[in-house]
Amino acid sequence: MRVKLGRLLFLVGLLAFLTCMAPILGARNGVAQGEVTVGIDADPTGNTATSLGAIDTCIAVKKGDTFEIDLFVTGVDNLLAWEIYFSFDGDVVNVTDRNVQMFLAASAGSEAWDASDPLPSAGGLYRLGAIDLAKPPTTHSGSGVLARLTLKAVGAGLSPAMLTTLDANNDGKIDLGPQVSGIGAKPIGDTNGDGFFDGPLLGAQIAVDRDCPAEATRTPVATITPPTLSPTGETPSAASVTPTAILTTTAQTASPTPRTTASPGAVASPTPLSTVTPSEDGGTDWTSGGFIVVYVVAGAVAALLLGGGAFLAMTRRRSP
Repeated sequence: MRVKLGRLLFLVGLLAFLTCMAPILGARNGVAQGEVTVGIDADPTGNTATSLGAIDTCIAVKKGDTFEIDLFVTGVDNLLAWEIYFSFDGDVVNVTDRNVQMFLAASAGSEAWDASDPLPSAGGLYRLGAIDLAKPPTTHSGSGVLARLTLKAVGAGLSPAMLTTLDANNDGKIDLGPQVSGIGAKPIGDTNGDGFFDGPLLGAQIAVDRDCPAEATRTPVATITPPTLSPTGETPSAASVTPTAILTTTAQTASPTPRTTASPGAVASPTPLSTVTPSEDGGTDWTSGGFIVVYVVAGAVAALLLGGGAFLAMTRRRSP
């Protein structure tokens, strides 16, 4: 009976210690989720803030037309903030408006804040971003439209409509690029630990006063094939970057283009969205260094007290 009581108290102490360490383990390991995809739908028809219709990889318009395209996400869990760099040919299309009050604004209690750069944009590269500032945080899961862009066709030609990364100082390392974050600014889809989204980035094309290329096919979301991302080592200008990937169907397969690194072009001192650090209670990051020390000390004290209690209990019972 004494042995069973001692073991029970020891297990209780161990459980208390592990409970105190749970926030640390959760913060370090993250939450497992499937592969997240971010991309461009050249035709928003059938899309809503929280659902997607068919995805179009190209749209044909006339010079002078004003039209919309969607920036979408699929398969995301607990999204709280995002930042994307949209690349296009400024001689063919310009960005005239955007609406980020979509996926992040769809849940009750959401407070989606627009962190995008000013408009209009004709330089070939445009930064979009949004964060839900609701307290307590309201996270968002599933698939839908992150932002709807309004474009104007200003010249004949074929413009990319793609999401890109940036090597601002040409040192071979990404300086600016897509970021998808959850509570506490924890990256989503970052496989190499550099803070940037490493999942599939699906691009599209915009044909002005010409037909779309033959490989631009209309494809349901369910048949998206993620591209193989293998850097080419080249650094094209923002206006000349080709789409990062082409969606495929069983009837016709298009050749995916590797994810490329574009030069920053006309972007004026962009501020990455990752500087905003929402926390789980809306104001405090419970996984910061100071709180980690508190967790460890509290767990250790709990284990020692309960273990000491067990030892004293057994010692007293053995005394004559």
